Amino acid sequence: AKYILTSSYDGTALIWKATDGTLIKTLRHEDYVRSCAFSFDDKLIITACDDKTVRIWDTQRGQLKRTLAGHTDDVNASCFSADGNRIVSASDDKTAR
Repeated sequence: AKYILTSSYDGTALIWKATDGTLIKTLRHEDYVRSCAFSFDDKLIITACDDKTVRIWDTQRGQLKRTLAGHTDDVNASCFSADGNRIVSASDDKTAR
């Protein structure tokens, strides 16, 4: 199935069915979700949030797999590397991790 992923200031990232716009899953953070992205194989989702974390989610189940901490300020963006083995995040703390 094809999905659309959205992030929001309400602290959620939403997975939608692309064919008809049906809401499939809600992924919850503690603060604004600044960005979200699928891995290249669509099996994982990454979210970046003002709670200073990056989270990795299972796309099919919508379950949190891992929380990455370390930034000291809002995380504005995150993405997977082309091979899917690494994640990069950028924060208001002026670092990329």
